[in-house]
Amino acid sequence: MSPVTRRHVVLASTVFAATLAATSASALSASGAALTVEDRTAIAEAVAGIGLYADLREWNRVKSYFAARVATDYTSLFGGEVVTSDRDALIAQWQGLLPGFDATQHLITNIVVEGAGNDAIARSHVRATHWIDTRFWTIGASYLHRLVRTPEGWRVSAISIHRLYEEGDRAVLAAAADRVNAEAK
Repeated sequence: MSPVTRRHVVLASTVFAATLAATSASALSASGAALTVEDRTAIAEAVAGIGLYADLREWNRVKSYFAARVATDYTSLFGGEVVTSDRDALIAQWQGLLPGFDATQHLITNIVVEGAGNDAIARSHVRATHWIDTRFWTIGASYLHRLVRTPEGWRVSAISIHRLYEEGDRAVLAAAADRVNAEAK
């Protein structure tokens, strides 16, 4: 077989395989089994949006990304147990801490989405830094978000964080909580 013919055969095989894969993906999407590009985008937006809007203290936007009940697993950071609460209680918990910092920044990257139908998992990396004056605490971790499709869209039903490293002074967490408590009095 000549090099030109070989290239045409390889090209034709590649086009056929791509067409078959696209046809199969379309068939799965039509049946509701596979996640669409729009689903994946909405899921990634929910994962990133929680961090962004918590940093901006836009609590109603944070709330819009959560299911009615949310499981949180912070055991790799703080010990304890996985906690399930309603979204309002979770946001109230965050409101009792995050505003005590001068600034926070949750950099969420490498979001990979898996799932089908009405259930999805998003895995990502996070580097979250919390500042008071020149003091800071940074956590580097991986996230696992579980999401469910609701009539309102994709909503996070569980968050798990797995600590990879820490930098800075963890005591700024207590200082931030004290600032919020002092402000409330």
